[in-house]
Amino acid sequence: MSQTQQFPVYSIAVNGQLSWQLHALNNEGNEGNQSLTRRYYIIDKNNPEPQYVNGVSGDMLKHIQAEHLHRIAIEGGLSLSEGGKRFSPDRVGYDIEAQKETFFTNQESDLTTRTDKVLKLCAMSDLEGFMVTVKGGQTLKRESVIEFGTVVGVPTLVKTQSYFHAKYGEDNPTPYNVQISSGLYAAVLNIEAFRIGYNPHSFGYAIEKAECKKRLDALLKSVLYTFLQPNGAKRNTHLPHPDGFTGVITVSTKRCPAPMVSPLQPDFERQIDSLAQTLNRLNGAETIRLFPFDTLAEFAEQIAVLIDQAQPWESNNAEAGE
Repeated sequence: MSQTQQFPVYSIAVNGQLSWQLHALNNEGNEGNQSLTRRYYIIDKNNPEPQYVNGVSGDMLKHIQAEHLHRIAIEGGLSLSEGGKRFSPDRVGYDIEAQKETFFTNQESDLTTRTDKVLKLCAMSDLEGFMVTVKGGQTLKRESVIEFGTVVGVPTLVKTQSYFHAKYGEDNPTPYNVQISSGLYAAVLNIEAFRIGYNPHSFGYAIEKAECKKRLDALLKSVLYTFLQPNGAKRNTHLPHPDGFTGVITVSTKRCPAPMVSPLQPDFERQIDSLAQTLNRLNGAETIRLFPFDTLAEFAEQIAVLIDQAQPWESNNAEAGE
């Protein structure tokens, strides 16, 4: 299929198998002098025994992505609230709390006008979400446009080992053990691109198409940076060796979810291709576009293609509310 022309984007999904060597990105804490890595049970219908594997939580990946987006937004001059500029976890909630009675005018008394103001003011609040209770008991909230699954080790293809270390000081050295993991990991994420700048209370967009495009591009770039630089625990001495990323980015151009199949499945790429063919048959040609990649460099190139060609979703018809 042709992928040279510009096209509207409703949703985007990344499905990939990621290879990280010798990392300690997500630890749950310490037990005595032993660091504890985060682990998950994986259930396979063909294996009666649950598999216990290393992983990195979606919370960690979301925080990494938000950090990168914050830097990109500042560099690109995107509109940010004071909380957004400070990388406050409350985002625009920081401004609302700081200004209390003055943040919203008397005319901005309903959820529609208040949500409009927030969306125009703060790209971080629009893309990453927030929730705050304002005067009158109203809960002003925004669901995140981007969603991360746990990055979880593929059973039999991931290994965690404990290594002895000694912390040297002026007195006696302090011995401790660090858990280091290597292997192949399944990664999934979803972007509801149609919700960028969208006010569910007015069933319309609070910002212009050009601003939506800037925010979409910044979001895509932040996803790329998340995999280029996965910030996390113990990177000062256990910087991960990223040595592989294979999978497919799926994009929907109509009101249809971008296909997602867990890369825990060995044939996930074949299943995605089959789903794309079925959805295109049901909804029209090029409803689903596929952007496969076999390396981290190819993943970067496909993100660059999307930034070049993907256009914000536009519609005068109502979308489901949050």
